[in-house]
Amino acid sequence: PGSDMDTLCIAPPHVAREAFFTAFLKKLENHPHVSDCVPIPGAYTPIIKLKLRGVSIDLLFARLVRPLEPGSDLEAVKDDEILKDMDDKSVRCINGYRVADQILSLVPNQEAFRETLRFVKCWARRRGIYSNVLGFFGGITWALLVARVCQLYPNYCFSQLVNRFFRIYDQWNWSKPVLLCEVVESVPGITGFKVWNPKTNHADKQHLMPVITPAFPAMNCTYNVTETTKRILLDEFRRGYEVVKKVEQAKATWQEVHEPFPFFNNGPFMHYLCLEVLAKSPEIHVKFCGWVESKL
Repeated sequence: PGSDMDTLCIAPPHVAREAFFTAFLKKLENHPHVSDCVPIPGAYTPIIKLKLRGVSIDLLFARLVRPLEPGSDLEAVKDDEILKDMDDKSVRCINGYRVADQILSLVPNQEAFRETLRFVKCWARRRGIYSNVLGFFGGITWALLVARVCQLYPNYCFSQLVNRFFRIYDQWNWSKPVLLCEVVESVPGITGFKVWNPKTNHADKQHLMPVITPAFPAMNCTYNVTETTKRILLDEFRRGYEVVKKVEQAKATWQEVHEPFPFFNNGPFMHYLCLEVLAKSPEIHVKFCGWVESKL
């Protein structure tokens, strides 16, 4: 509940991105079961946000440089060769699928990974730290963090993995990145892509809590983290670890681990800032809200 569905639209070379955000968008807006359709073409990863029969969907678009061979399936998209001469926006969009696929292939026990990730995502949402836009961690980051714990403890059950998750990231030296595999610096025949490398890129060196995607080209998915959000995240990791230890001592329950953060009720804040978004029509309001959220 509350989660959205990430969906990738892979188009042949003759379909331009402009058509995705114009002609295809118009078809979506006219569909009887689609609502709250918000295009964000100027985002770092361009996207159309919508609801289909009440289900929130994030729709991304990637344009192939060369058409897939007849009869080929999505296995071809997993090959690094598919990125050759592809535009940066399409690379970022298609890599969401490629990263998700690689995560599953790199964890020793997919069921334990999924169960632990569900718990961690629930905890992060209820503690108010599930938002890439607001400088915290997004879904892919939480998946990478859980996957690394699963790699380190391949034979642990769900409760043990949750304990190690909080313990590891409470004590993690964040001057070092979280990696599922070695970073591939280059692929023969594929050039022009920026690969995360703090040794050669000054901007990469400034990242506060680097969590690196496994698919080429490797990227840091926590570039929005600030000193303030880092402190909040570390406080939540520490709190989570302390409560989990109490659970194992039968002094607390699992519900207490993901107890909602008391943002308004007896919380630590004295002052609040409220943004009021106004528009002339519901349709414009939805789009304007999307634009405001993208700028936060």
